[in-house]
Amino acid sequence: MSSMGWKPPEERDPEIQQIPGIRGRLLFMRLVMIIVLALLVYRVYYVQQTKGTELSQRAEGNQFATLTTDAPRGVIFDRNGEPLAINKPSFNITITPAFLPADEDAQQAIFERLSLLSGVPLTNTVEQETLIATANPELVSTYSRLAEIYGASVEETLDEAGVLRQIPDSIEGIVEENSFAPYLPAVITSGVPISTAYLIEQQSIFLPGVRVLPQPLREYPSGEYTAHIIGYMGPVPNQAWIDELNYERDDRVGWAGLESSMEIELAGQRGQRRIEQDWTGREVRQIGEAQEPQAGLNLHLTLDLRLQEIAYDILGQFLAANEAEGRVDEITGERTFPESVQGAVVALNPKTGEVLAMVNLPTFDNNRFQTEVPVDYYLSLARDEYTPLVNHAISGTYPPGSTFKLVPASGAMEEGTIAPERYLFDPGTIEIPNRFAPNDPGRVQPFVCWNLEGHGAINMLLGIANSCDVYFYKISGGFDQDGEFVEGLTVDRIDLYGQQFGFGRVQGIELPLEAQGNLPTRAWKRQTQGEPWSTGDDYNLGIGQGFMTATPLQVAQMGAVIANGGFLFRPRIIHHMTDADGNVVVTDKDGKILARARLGRNGETILTDAEGNPLDDPTINVQFDANGEPIFQPEVVDTLAVDKRYIDIVAQGMEMVNNRMSDTEYFTGATYVDWEEMERQGVNTAGKTGSAEYCDNIAIKRGWCRFEDIAQRRILPTHSWYTGYAPYDDPQIAVSVFIFNGGEGSQWAAPVACHVMAAYFGLGQYASLTGGLTPEEAAELPEVCSSTVFNPELPQLDAPATPEGAEEAIVPETPEVAPVEPLPGE
Repeated sequence: MSSMGWKPPEERDPEIQQIPGIRGRLLFMRLVMIIVLALLVYRVYYVQQTKGTELSQRAEGNQFATLTTDAPRGVIFDRNGEPLAINKPSFNITITPAFLPADEDAQQAIFERLSLLSGVPLTNTVEQETLIATANPELVSTYSRLAEIYGASVEETLDEAGVLRQIPDSIEGIVEENSFAPYLPAVITSGVPISTAYLIEQQSIFLPGVRVLPQPLREYPSGEYTAHIIGYMGPVPNQAWIDELNYERDDRVGWAGLESSMEIELAGQRGQRRIEQDWTGREVRQIGEAQEPQAGLNLHLTLDLRLQEIAYDILGQFLAANEAEGRVDEITGERTFPESVQGAVVALNPKTGEVLAMVNLPTFDNNRFQTEVPVDYYLSLARDEYTPLVNHAISGTYPPGSTFKLVPASGAMEEGTIAPERYLFDPGTIEIPNRFAPNDPGRVQPFVCWNLEGHGAINMLLGIANSCDVYFYKISGGFDQDGEFVEGLTVDRIDLYGQQFGFGRVQGIELPLEAQGNLPTRAWKRQTQGEPWSTGDDYNLGIGQGFMTATPLQVAQMGAVIANGGFLFRPRIIHHMTDADGNVVVTDKDGKILARARLGRNGETILTDAEGNPLDDPTINVQFDANGEPIFQPEVVDTLAVDKRYIDIVAQGMEMVNNRMSDTEYFTGATYVDWEEMERQGVNTAGKTGSAEYCDNIAIKRGWCRFEDIAQRRILPTHSWYTGYAPYDDPQIAVSVFIFNGGEGSQWAAPVACHVMAAYFGLGQYASLTGGLTPEEAAELPEVCSSTVFNPELPQLDAPATPEGAEEAIVPETPEVAPVEPLPGE
């Protein structure tokens, strides 16, 4: 082989040597080339040493991917196994922008084909331009500025104002909006039926970047009946859920009700698997073993869906009847039709604290939140003055009125303020001198009974049965006139016993946003009102008025405390939780699994930890009955520091409340409703009515609060209340009923409670729904809870089994107390 090719240029061509400075220039070029090559080698070394791992991971990211598998969300059942929240199969159509072809024409072809298959528009540009051209530019500009000022969406603001209709998202718009995260699937449409999903999946090989992902929808079979209890789901609220709780951007989480408060337990844990993918993002093979998802826990509630449906229907009928009945103004004589659209019913097992029913009206349809939060529907609910999105049974606070009299009644006897047999005189009105000007008759404060004629001589039993305001004024705030002296409990001791009954405190039900209400104290008034506490405040507090507020749940708990002999149980809506294998699961307050329990072959309880290892922990108490069902474990929150004799006297007074001796002699609970037929069918009852004056924002806006010169007093609207339990001697259910602006408690709330109790025991007309009888057999029974105001129609429901214990009711003896004829008013 010739060696010429290996010689330097100057040796191969002698003429080059004749060029001046050629050697220096050649040397310089050689040095430059050496330096450049050295830099390239160094760069390769530097990149490999410092960024090799990162580049390797990026390369693997293109070839490999870690897919997460959503865990099945836990299902929610009522106490009889009826489904309240289930998972419905559904699919999402997604596009991953990074896997789309770079060629714009190819992208356009994919978008057009996907638009044809899914029904999602390709682009909205032309339609949007047409709408903008026809809109009023001044209104567009004005509302756009307002939206920017208040941080609202411009498009939604213009749409809500009717200025510029908001059109659905297009495929091009969605892809562009999600281009900042090219490797995350962007949802084009959700809730796709399986036929469409299957068709798109078949053609996905020709649609690179397009994937069909399963996305179960949450369905609520009981809908509006249980919307406030079960709640609904929505998108991840903020970035913290993604950063701290490891949720993904397109996840849906609980927004209200149990879906929210039990989110951790219901959500479960995601699974993971590593795959190799091709350039279109399609899976080629799985790498290693997959980590299977752990399904969320199933919630088994204490709620009785059948009782819930009946109570919902009854309350709704009475609200409508209340609005249609009309009321006559006691001063002007004018007849008006009230606005009565809000109410609540709470039913408890007084021996355990289990919530049997919790009804709220107005309500909403939580099934409309399956795939998204519908803006129009949500805003209409949020702007409603009666707040249908709020669970008023636990979050609404209202003056409890005369139902609260059970608290000073119990405390006054325990403290020795009043002997139960001692009579006090009720003249209809008492006057309290001003402490700073006791001799100034112009500053005397009158306090009136609802019965302006007075009840005369009255003791504890008659005071409760007739709901005598003057009697409770005296034992609450004290009295020293006309030779009659009563020390009075005062606010300090009313606060003590009120808390033991459950007022002024959060009792710990598993639902979110439970309100504690307001059990006022001297310090509270000084801090919030800037005034000292007065005797008049004691009087108002003693009858559940003034600054006192409570929730319907707290009022139901008060009745339950008397019914069970003095125990305040924690109200519970969850009976127990189970995993996918049917084990009973015990968790801590953070949702972490502490133990799993199951019934052994020999009837013993087998405990394991979260990983399935044997567990011996005496603090975890899980027991099963003879049928293998977990036994509910009640939790005592507080005990009533009142002698059992005095609790029994209060109970006797409550039993008298519902008694009717004749057409002209009856106590407050029997003013409009007949409880006797329930007693004849085996269930005696006890209760307390209440008509609570109020003046809130709604009442002020409607002009319902006013001062009448003729009467020289304020005329205020009233809420309708009732709390009670049955049977009297063996309580199985405690019920509270609240009707906003309902009027007299005896007229509207008491009949609702009567019907709810009758439905629970399957009495009279309800025997075909909850008593196990056929409609024909039930039709032969006398109807119960007949009212002189309104009698509801029987709900059209299927008939389930008889509730446990309904046939065991015993008729108790009526206490021997001389009847007093009251005027209707409580």
